[in-house]
Amino acid sequence: MMKTNMRKKLAAFWLIIAVTMPAFTASATVMPFEPWSRVGGYWIAADGKNTIRGAIERGVSIGKYQNRAGSINWKQISLDDVSFVMVRLGSMDDQDSFFDANMRSAESVGLKIGVIFYGKPETAEDARKEARHVLDVVKEYRVSYPIGYDISGLKLQEKGMTRKQITNLVNEFCEVIENAGYRAAVFGDQDWLTKCVDVSSIPYDVWYNRYGMANTFQNRTLWRCTDLGKIKGIPGNVCLEFSFEDYSKSFDADGWREINGVFYYFNDYKMVRSATIKIEDEYYFFDRNGISIEVE
Repeated sequence: MMKTNMRKKLAAFWLIIAVTMPAFTASATVMPFEPWSRVGGYWIAADGKNTIRGAIERGVSIGKYQNRAGSINWKQISLDDVSFVMVRLGSMDDQDSFFDANMRSAESVGLKIGVIFYGKPETAEDARKEARHVLDVVKEYRVSYPIGYDISGLKLQEKGMTRKQITNLVNEFCEVIENAGYRAAVFGDQDWLTKCVDVSSIPYDVWYNRYGMANTFQNRTLWRCTDLGKIKGIPGNVCLEFSFEDYSKSFDADGWREINGVFYYFNDYKMVRSATIKIEDEYYFFDRNGISIEVE
């Protein structure tokens, strides 16, 4: 039944295209749809012909490299079929200097926001420490997409680590992140995900880095399809991402979160500050740092 429904949907898609697109010459062999664009409610793949099955939203990754290439027009980005942005945080010892500006700018135009962090752990405690650092930073912003963890460039196996040890580093980081009420995702390409970690032992989302057509992988919820994307408002090239999960249903927008031993209350993914609100028949006052005091 599911295959029949998919065939019907694809047939309807091509019917829309046949009706809406102009006639082509007899010599044309490929319908000129722009790769990674949306046509008739479907996202177009790299070949300009096929659709990206299961893709829900299109996004971009933005960091200092885009900022240094020129001025970013965030409003134009939000109007160019972009729903979310993964903002580069950098590492513990080298935070992206544009992180705060990018986070605030993305929120100001209504984009959904996730984060990419580049870890440098050597031990499980290092990974937990990195996660606590990330939480201290991101709690100040509205984050409704995953916190990505990228240690794929460290070549840890060359330093003597086993797949099991590297897998453990990933799990330690992600566990701390998700225990604080966020979603975590491990970032990697085909080679790293199959040779350096055991994905079957990682119970977290996979942010799959593979350019071209292929995008399926165990636990894949995000896919980086190219680093040559063109989006209005972004000077030069940008990495394009696709989401295959409705993250609005994946973790709570509202509620208490314990972050590094302190409880904060979040409303629509944003920490409540300098306000008095009613929670389960009790009134709480939150100071400017988000610390709560129950009102008698």
